[in-house]
Amino acid sequence: MDEKARQSKLDEIIESDTLGLLNVPEIPKQYRREEDWRLIDQFQEISQFYEDNQRLPNSDGSDIREFMLASRLSAIKSDPKKVKVLLSYDMYNLLQSEETKTISLEDLIKEDPLDLLASEEEGNSIFNLSHVKPSDRLRPDYIARRKVCKDFDMYEDAFKRIQKDLSSGRRKLLVFNGQEDLIEGRYFVLRGVTFYLETDKTELTEKTYQGEVYRRRDGRTRCIFDNGTESTMLFRSLVNAMRIDGFGISDLQMIDDGTPKIEPNDVQNGYIYVLRSLSHSQEVRGIRNLYKIGYCTGDITSRIKNAENNPTYLMSGVEVILSVRCFNLDVSYLEANIHRFFEQCNIFFEIIDDQGKMHYPREWFVVPLPALEEAISLIVKKEIEHYRYNPDLGMIIKI
Repeated sequence: MDEKARQSKLDEIIESDTLGLLNVPEIPKQYRREEDWRLIDQFQEISQFYEDNQRLPNSDGSDIREFMLASRLSAIKSDPKKVKVLLSYDMYNLLQSEETKTISLEDLIKEDPLDLLASEEEGNSIFNLSHVKPSDRLRPDYIARRKVCKDFDMYEDAFKRIQKDLSSGRRKLLVFNGQEDLIEGRYFVLRGVTFYLETDKTELTEKTYQGEVYRRRDGRTRCIFDNGTESTMLFRSLVNAMRIDGFGISDLQMIDDGTPKIEPNDVQNGYIYVLRSLSHSQEVRGIRNLYKIGYCTGDITSRIKNAENNPTYLMSGVEVILSVRCFNLDVSYLEANIHRFFEQCNIFFEIIDDQGKMHYPREWFVVPLPALEEAISLIVKKEIEHYRYNPDLGMIIKI
């Protein structure tokens, strides 16, 4: 059949469609407005109450918060437009109307006057299930609502640096590949908002689903967002949200300044790292540009995992500000040279551990981050002897 005959046949089929069966309505694109996201956040608070208490919020009690949640749920259920927006988030069927009558199997059988559902042999009844395992579907996690971060001033400067680094290309957005990418102490982007994964209190657990055993990480996190809010969402909820609309943020990349490129035969000897303290102590928080400069031959994250229990890290959590991979270098030599170059900026602390023993950590320096990066580059290029650091200017000066 040639093209003309094929088109003629197609026109004939369309003209004969008197019932409009071939009319396919255009499917509108889904999008979320700002008020939709606020509504979703409010509904997730109701879901959180249900999960915590295994019941709906009651408007008859004396608890003001519960009364507000009950009133909010009632208002949502009375508005079909709001219900439509929230249906995909209603994991506990909280939006089901009380007026909806649930018909049981027994009621259905009683309403069968013609015995259409009867069977001569009870053993062959369609209601006797065989070779069917009971459902043991894993319950979905809720995403905890955000609240104002009262100590956001501790994180604000770091967020500004991250945004500046992203704008300048010194950091890159990374594709999120799964839960292994969520590492405590790193930065991420979720739905266009940068956040810092400060705490990851998860444990590896086993779950059984349809007879199969699955191992997964469960527990809570603490996420600090650059808009001044925080959340304690479940780890798995965070993973799911990141899969939908999330990115990782790379380590700081050194700008190409003539430093020799890494070759396949080069040997990695370790890392030089720069840490910022997350201590709540006013003595520590009041010192601007306070950083710990150290080195390790293994993973930095593992090195600082128990920082809050280690006097070296001032008995508090720390944040990785800069990490530099070292190839074909004596990393301890590089660290010693950095310490020596900034010796006049060294800060000495007296820290008491949990057993009451006094410690004197000595790897903390008051130096702006750009000066630290410049010093590392000069040491690697073996040009540091031609420069000195001026603490009053906060700059490296050529001699």
